Amino acid sequence: MPPPLDLTLVSLYRLNGQEWPLLPGLLAQNPPRKLARGREQDRLLVYLTLAGNVLYSSADYSEMVAGLSETFYQTPGSITYALKTTVESLNTQLANKNMKTTGHGQYTIGALVLGALRGNQFYLVQAGPTHIFWLGSEATKHFHDTAISGKGLGLSQTARMYFAQANVLDNDRLLLCASLPNDWQKSLAQQNSPSSLEATRRRLMTATDNNLNAILMQVKVGKGEIHILRPGKEDSPAEVETTTGAPQPVPRAVSVAQRPTRTAPQTPTPPAEEAPPPAFQSLPVPATAAPRAEHALPPLEDEIRPVESAARPQSRPAYSGREKQPLVSPEQLARLKGAAGATARFMRWVRVNYQKAADTIERLIPRLLPGEHTDTVPGFSASWLAFFAVAIPLLVMTMAAIVYGNFGRTAQYDAYYTHAVNTALQTLDIQDPIELRVRWQTALTWLDKAEAFEITDDSRRLRQEAQQSLDNLDRIKRLEFRQALVTPLSNSVNITRMAASDTDLYLLDGNDSKVYRALLTGGQYTLQGGFVCEPGQYDGVQIARLVDILTLPRGNDSGASLIGVDINGNLIYCSVDRAPRAASLQRPDLGWDGVTDIAYDAGNLYVLDANNNAVWVYFAEDGFTFPNPPLFFFEEQIPAMENAISLAVNGDDLYLLHTDGHLTTCTLSRIFTAPTRCTDPAILTDTRPGYTGGPTLADGLFKQIEFTSPPDPSVALLEPFTQSVFRFSPRALELQNQLRAMPGTQSPFPKGQPITAMTFSPNKVLFVYVGGQVYFAVNIP
Repeated sequence: MPPPLDLTLVSLYRLNGQEWPLLPGLLAQNPPRKLARGREQDRLLVYLTLAGNVLYSSADYSEMVAGLSETFYQTPGSITYALKTTVESLNTQLANKNMKTTGHGQYTIGALVLGALRGNQFYLVQAGPTHIFWLGSEATKHFHDTAISGKGLGLSQTARMYFAQANVLDNDRLLLCASLPNDWQKSLAQQNSPSSLEATRRRLMTATDNNLNAILMQVKVGKGEIHILRPGKEDSPAEVETTTGAPQPVPRAVSVAQRPTRTAPQTPTPPAEEAPPPAFQSLPVPATAAPRAEHALPPLEDEIRPVESAARPQSRPAYSGREKQPLVSPEQLARLKGAAGATARFMRWVRVNYQKAADTIERLIPRLLPGEHTDTVPGFSASWLAFFAVAIPLLVMTMAAIVYGNFGRTAQYDAYYTHAVNTALQTLDIQDPIELRVRWQTALTWLDKAEAFEITDDSRRLRQEAQQSLDNLDRIKRLEFRQALVTPLSNSVNITRMAASDTDLYLLDGNDSKVYRALLTGGQYTLQGGFVCEPGQYDGVQIARLVDILTLPRGNDSGASLIGVDINGNLIYCSVDRAPRAASLQRPDLGWDGVTDIAYDAGNLYVLDANNNAVWVYFAEDGFTFPNPPLFFFEEQIPAMENAISLAVNGDDLYLLHTDGHLTTCTLSRIFTAPTRCTDPAILTDTRPGYTGGPTLADGLFKQIEFTSPPDPSVALLEPFTQSVFRFSPRALELQNQLRAMPGTQSPFPKGQPITAMTFSPNKVLFVYVGGQVYFAVNIP
């Protein structure tokens, strides 16, 4: 394992010539005590900047970043999934607030950088036009792409993000800034010169007289502590120091004691295509408010507005996948010009007739009241006037809906689709696989926006090419999953384990430990009644909560089709046409502290007792019985197994899966002079371009492990939150591929629900359980 790293942060914060010691919107934190599975080793960095014309106090900033921290640490799954969920939570919060305050001319735009440090790997996500500089010992790398990270949070319901990753080493530095001063390019080029953190801060502060909003962070080998420094006091940490022993969040903001002269905020106007970009303004604030940051935003190209200057609409390019320039369709151009003309004529007609209708209705309203009326509307009876009062608004709304339905949605589609095509064409000249992945993901984002208005053959072809390109980069094999059960299970059922033969499927309910049996009939599986396999007393043995199940070969001496083990080490033999039988495994010398999982290979039953830090091996005799005392698998080297949750065995190789997603591998030695050896943690080799291997994967928080049989053996790991199965080569543990369902709406899986169990049948059929239904795919590659 890499040595723990200390993080030291210092603010570069100047507003209207005044330097401030600490930035609002900053948080650096070690993992808290209460967190979701998968967050145990993740250290979080939050850098938030807000723009617009709404004032935020230090308390507001602190509340926001504390909420982001809570969201991150309470989100299970991979690092990237937790970071994505956290960004989306802030975007939803700001977008909802902007919708409520739009009528008052108020708005807020957020720029956010999140970083999660696990070991030496720093996983970064940018939302908004932020800049990150990785100042390594040998090179400097700049992370910035507004075409991907977007213009800021709160502008729409969809958050745009740019993901990056850096392998940080001792004395590396990271610079995070919301707006990059032009004078900093030269200063950053000199970062390799030996200087202290404070000297680097002073050099950057004196390089420009503009307002500044940035964070400078240094990484050093230490005890896993986090320090916030005040400018000019490098050896004096700020008010709170966070350590791995007592994780606490560091101060996130400071109150401002000075009250600048307040000016009235300007009411924003909708940006036009030629308008200058909105900016993170330096608004004067009262004494209780945190200073605002200056931050430039690029034009809002992704906020496609209804086409007002309809005389110059963009035509829709056709996409063949290989041309260098988009092709313009003359027919579509003519149609859009006609739509623009019709819209303009309709609006002129509304303006001309609006006042006439208003005057008529104004005279009509008194006539609807009881009493005598001396005024009359010449030429129209009272019934006609009442009809006009109702019909004219309905006619206006109907015409507007027709015009928008026929032409407005097409114009919106054309604008988004053009962005998707142009992004796809950029990939023709890109060789860097990381950049390719980002461009194709951006193209799919534009397609999602376009197909919200219209789905065409062109958009389908482009989506297919983009998805196929991403799948090739990420080693993804798409499978056509189908529903297995004719009748889905109840929502109260929680399937935690499955086992399958060529024709039978068995499902273990984790709630009541009952096993369901389904039989293959006509291409689907039908639940069978009369099959009993559940806790109870059989043959004088009390079967408690079952933890795992295994199928038995047809025609075995026991006559059973399924064997299960309970938490106390008792076996239950379940048959299709007879009552269950039970037997107890010989207790080990250490006793049982709760069986965790079992595996069967070559006549041997392997039992994991994680709480006792043990794996026991039982040798089978006739009828799959295990009458003899067990053998302790390990010798001199015994790995830590307290957090082990699943195991798999292939010959002499043993694989243990832990709660944080890492593996322990052991090889049984049959030579007296060479004892059994284990590798903990085992190193996973990630063969995807741009990804780095290690004890865990950035997008892999695995829950279950199985070993698939020859002719193409592999170690299969279930990633429940991405609804995928990772397959690694035996021993070398090189990533072969990921098995996933078809993308988007083609997937039958319920969106956002994790897979809770998987299994492979002997004839290479993959079964997964998600959302109350079992799905299966045949012909696994």
